[in-house]
Amino acid sequence: MPDLTQDVFAALQGVHSLLYYQHPGTLTQFPCLIFFESANDVHARADSAPYLHEIEFTLEIYALTPEVAHALSASADEKMTALGFSRTYCCDLFDDDTRAHRRVLRYRALCDQSSILTQ
Repeated sequence: MPDLTQDVFAALQGVHSLLYYQHPGTLTQFPCLIFFESANDVHARADSAPYLHEIEFTLEIYALTPEVAHALSASADEKMTALGFSRTYCCDLFDDDTRAHRRVLRYRALCDQSSILTQ
């Protein structure tokens, strides 16, 4: 099963310095970016062995204004697209608990054991 977490982490470090893998629990600093692998499934098999995997990452961007959230999401989108991911979902929310705007993005790619293949 391929693990692209380090590749995604390295790419997203260029978006914003406050970057978390998985949710830290309580958010106190904004803006921040959270990402996690939300799916890693076998997409195709050959001779009963998996050879193509469907990988999905979810990004959550928290900011005090929707404009900042949108700007960070545009930068994150460029980085994820450059890795070979395609955006499959985008949603704008407002969190009452943190009083922050949240933009949720999902990205998907098909990959083998060595590289991402886009579809």
